[in-house]
Amino acid sequence: MRKTNERTLRMMENYMELHEQGYSVAEIAKKFNLSETTIYAKLEEIAKKNGVTRESLKERHFEADHSGRNFTTVKPIDPSAFRTHYEAAINGVNALKEAVAQAIEDYDITDQLLQEDFEK
Repeated sequence: MRKTNERTLRMMENYMELHEQGYSVAEIAKKFNLSETTIYAKLEEIAKKNGVTRESLKERHFEADHSGRNFTTVKPIDPSAFRTHYEAAINGVNALKEAVAQAIEDYDITDQLLQEDFEK
């Protein structure tokens, strides 16, 4: 059995925290000067130790902002609320289209009446 090197051990100890901060596997590998292959090889061990799945450790929760500025975690979308807002937006657009069509029709009628008055 191969001995795990110090950088790999430090990565394994810090993986969960970095993962939760939004770091990708590639970014974590770079941070510890390891290959992505090494990270992937250790994900199962990290997952078991932390009671999560290996697959969840490969997912990125949000695009991390490591610039030192504050950032907001992206929240999951509620499909029901999304549909409600989408339908409300579509209804609003349809109402606006109807209002514009009515305004054009009113303008055409007014223009026609003015033309008739002018010709008299």
